Amino acid sequence: MLGFVVGAILFGVTYGDVFPVISGIANMGNTYLPDLFNVNHWLIIIFFALFSAYLFYVLDRKGEPRKSKI
Repeated sequence: MLGFVVGAILFGVTYGDVFPVISGIANMGNTYLPDLFNVNHWLIIIFFALFSAYLFYVLDRKGEPRKSKI
């Protein structure tokens, strides 16, 4: 509980100094992943589709019970 209080106090004290710096760095306007990586948008779509399929495969394999415990 003490960590929450200390973190909240530190955030409140440093917010005025830290926020403008971070906001200036992070403010790039409306940007999209294909623009950031300078690639075709279909490449990003295919990557996320393959990554999602791989993630579902891994989760499906991990969720199966072991044969010895059946």
